Amino acid sequence: MFIVGFLLGILFVTPLVVLYVLFVRWCDRFEPEPWWLIACAFFWGAIFATVAGGLSSGIAQSIYVSVFDLSPQDADVEAVSATVFAPIFEEGAKGLGVSLIAALALIGMKELDGPLDGAIYGGIVGLGFTLTEDILYVANQFAKEGLGGFVVLLFLRTVVLGLSHCTFTACTGLGFGIAAESRSTAVKFLAPVGGFVCAMAMHAMHNGLPTYFGEGGLVAMILISWGIDLSFFFLLGALVVRDRRILVQELSSEVGHLIHPLELTLVSTYITISFRNWSALLSRGFGAFRLRRKKQLAIVELAFVKSRRRRGEVGADLDRKEAQLRHEIAFANRSGVFIGT
Repeated sequence: MFIVGFLLGILFVTPLVVLYVLFVRWCDRFEPEPWWLIACAFFWGAIFATVAGGLSSGIAQSIYVSVFDLSPQDADVEAVSATVFAPIFEEGAKGLGVSLIAALALIGMKELDGPLDGAIYGGIVGLGFTLTEDILYVANQFAKEGLGGFVVLLFLRTVVLGLSHCTFTACTGLGFGIAAESRSTAVKFLAPVGGFVCAMAMHAMHNGLPTYFGEGGLVAMILISWGIDLSFFFLLGALVVRDRRILVQELSSEVGHLIHPLELTLVSTYITISFRNWSALLSRGFGAFRLRRKKQLAIVELAFVKSRRRRGEVGADLDRKEAQLRHEIAFANRSGVFIGT
């Protein structure tokens, strides 16, 4: 029965989680993260974080049981495991994935370079964890209570609370994103730690309320979780608006000699640029779409490179990157690539 439930879990959980992933990445309107790194973050959450978090929690529970001479089936043991061990070890395993993405900057791959990037990578790691955990939970429920129990738990975990792990680990990612932008040593240390503590606290609340307060705690947890989800959406929106402000500020000085005024207007739109690019794809083919998209991303990346310089970042790598982007944009201009329409 577990195998049947497992296959049903894959069939029904996966599409929902994939939709969440697409939405979270879509929120990065101006400088979308590369799909290969999004996939790495997702599979880190789905495989490593799930296995490492589960094993670590299990080992900690075994030690706790042994030290205090308890039975693994004791309610107190299950409560401590859910509210202490799971938040620490699961968020630790997920947070390690985010920290590795942040550490790519050490080898010149500065993909996580701001709060929005951090929140997105953290959210994607969390969604990978959600995929595996939810499939296992609903498979177990199917084996115990059949299809009815499967449907109820699927709706509760993947629909009603489907973004929980996403928002937990987004806090850790946000901390790393804030650290990436800051020149302060204290902020570089405290921001990731603070984000991780928030992730553990929300995870503990998520598990603790229904564990200690039953059905009433479950209702309270759902309402609080929805509030956290809404706050997450507002945060993403605010960070996107912030990125647009950076874009306009840094590119204004380039108007008239490197980019056309209409190009700045269109590149700084939230959605219109996507419709124009798709229109080019449908009317003029993939080649025209690719050239437009390449120039658009080069213009946007130039803005964020200039923003890093404005914050005080220096170095030969940054100089080379800016020179390369200026060359790409100038070459596109000479080739007649115009993205202002």
